[in-house]
Amino acid sequence: MSREVLDPPVQTMSHNRRYRVNVVHEDFGGAKWNGQNKGGKPASNVYQEPDLYGEDDEEDDPAASNIEQAPNGDFKLALHVPKSFYGGLIGLKGSTKRRIEEETRTEIYVPRQNEKSNDILIKAKQRDRVCAALRQIRHLIGSLRKKMKPTHFLAVALNSGQVQERFVELKKSILEAQLPGIDEELFISERSIHLTLGVYVLLDDDERQRALNELEACRSLLTNLKTPFEMTVKGLEIMNDDPSSTRILYAHIESLELQKFADQCLAHFQTTGLCATDNNERESIKLHMTVMNNRYRKEVMKCSDSFDAREILKRFGGFDFGVAQCQAVHLCVLKSRGEDDFYKITGSLKFGDEESKTSSAA
Repeated sequence: MSREVLDPPVQTMSHNRRYRVNVVHEDFGGAKWNGQNKGGKPASNVYQEPDLYGEDDEEDDPAASNIEQAPNGDFKLALHVPKSFYGGLIGLKGSTKRRIEEETRTEIYVPRQNEKSNDILIKAKQRDRVCAALRQIRHLIGSLRKKMKPTHFLAVALNSGQVQERFVELKKSILEAQLPGIDEELFISERSIHLTLGVYVLLDDDERQRALNELEACRSLLTNLKTPFEMTVKGLEIMNDDPSSTRILYAHIESLELQKFADQCLAHFQTTGLCATDNNERESIKLHMTVMNNRYRKEVMKCSDSFDAREILKRFGGFDFGVAQCQAVHLCVLKSRGEDDFYKITGSLKFGDEESKTSSAA
């Protein structure tokens, strides 16, 4: 009997799958059943397992509709990828790019850093191979994005009116109490107080514009909701379970209509691939306004990782900041300062008849 029974050939399929090709001895019709000739070389009609993850789901990615066929019959796709991902896509000495090319039987061109183009080029003899490379690149970019720090967040500004005035009153009262370990650096600026609805990683102008387009698409979520949203800001709470070792102290926000919009907006952005890791791992938005954060103090001085909030909660736990209205949500740049010392706004979704306003901010 042929030694190929003990050492059969191995066939590489898509998605890095490898399968043994069981060889039937010639006496049992091996040439017929395995599609091989007597020399053991593969014939043109050798069996190949279909790619179960190819044809059915390739069109789920909008980029697949941009695949073009060249005059010579080859297929190609120009895919926008921010330059921040190029290093991870290429890999050490080109290992990652080479692996994807070998597994999908494609050629992938990644622009150099000094080139203006942000489009990588995928080429292959067959369309489904371009789609296979597209899927692998999307998966890789998704993994790389999870490791990157957020750049933008979706916010409701609370830095005006009654809420801001009451915030200033509370800050003054807490500082006048001269509690151990409590200083002004712990407080967020009254010009920056806000409610966060989402956190994202947006790495170039294309992604920022795409995020604004997705935000505009969320306008449809307002159809059955009463706007502007009314918010009640009352009561102090902490993010952890130990008030003696607190990192974030915040004001609780109550708004049933805004909660519905926030959760639906979260679910929508989770389908875009633009969310930071924290947003991808949650099912609901916690409506809150940060009052004190130990990170603010650590940015200006060396100090411990937490502060004691027990006396603050005891004296001011039921503090009422009043009522505010939400008439817009803004896409803002993290750790920035824009007009009126609020965060730099990239674009906004305003409620009512006004259209969303965009800008070219970073």
